[in-house]
Amino acid sequence: MTTPTSSIPSFDHHELIQSHPVPTLLIDSSGVVLFVNAAAEQLCNVSRTAMVGRVIYDVIQMDRSYRQRMNDAAMSALFAHRTEITLGGRKSVFVDMQMVPYGQGGHRILALVPSQSDTELMGGAIGRSSRAAGAAATMLAHEIKNPLAGIKGAAQLLARKTDSGGERFTTLICAEVDRIATLIDQMEHFSRGQPILCEPINLYQPIHQAMETARARQFPGVRFAEDFDPSLPLVHGNHDAMVQILLNLVTNGCEALAGRDDGVVRIATAYRHGLSIDNGDGRGRIALPIELSVSDNGPGVPADIRGDLFDPFVTTKRDGRGLGLALVAKLARDMGGTVQHMRDGDWTRFRVHLPVAQAKGQG
Repeated sequence: MTTPTSSIPSFDHHELIQSHPVPTLLIDSSGVVLFVNAAAEQLCNVSRTAMVGRVIYDVIQMDRSYRQRMNDAAMSALFAHRTEITLGGRKSVFVDMQMVPYGQGGHRILALVPSQSDTELMGGAIGRSSRAAGAAATMLAHEIKNPLAGIKGAAQLLARKTDSGGERFTTLICAEVDRIATLIDQMEHFSRGQPILCEPINLYQPIHQAMETARARQFPGVRFAEDFDPSLPLVHGNHDAMVQILLNLVTNGCEALAGRDDGVVRIATAYRHGLSIDNGDGRGRIALPIELSVSDNGPGVPADIRGDLFDPFVTTKRDGRGLGLALVAKLARDMGGTVQHMRDGDWTRFRVHLPVAQAKGQG
């Protein structure tokens, strides 16, 4: 009798776990991260190289009781349903956390399965928020354009009668009216998902325009601080979109400091290695090394809305519409980037990460 041979192919187990859709990490008996698969990189929004070699608690913040149990070498298994964790210092998410032993050396496999609502949030809530924000903005577009034309006409008349000092402000008014009109045209296409035009830009040009506008509003008690990296390469982006992002974030920071005389809004740029995202467009992971951050030393975002901060109509302002941050997320996403919120000590930070402009001939 002939023994049948198996037709089951052999598998590369490393490649299998790397491609597995469940965020999975391998940690040693001391809690040091030894391996991270692609899904865990996406969940934590931190690159594999930035996580491997670090203690798991430095990458994922969790309740002290879980830390103690995971640090106990005798505790090889752990199962926790809908546990709140904080990933990379950003907003909290709820996961089903499972830890099981691996091998004989005290290693453990840690799997983090996002709860359904958080899975949906990761998978495209910002995109849905952006579409909803665009639909709401489109309804207002036609009503806004008429007074804008009147404002620009009045500014042009004033420019003929003012001195050189006043001309600076009338020129700024005209430039802002033109930018807002262009933005409205873009927002009319918002809900149809038409992309904005991106090209290599010098990031400091939109920063300069946005800060000129913010300073002209003269927020009382607020001081602006700048910390710029002068060696940044050109960014893949859109000038007007960057101005709008900066104005929204800076204005929010200034308004959060209302009533204080020691308020600081800090604008910073930096080149950060390691951060990348997969936009799901077939191009694989895209590096986002350009960081633009806007921080303020105000009271911060209330804990109950942090998870929905980039959704439309979510606001703490009495007269707010809750569209500003949804638009920031949409514009950043259209430029191939992302935006994050975090509370860092006494500072509230919004970080926009963008790709570097590609050299001619690169696809």
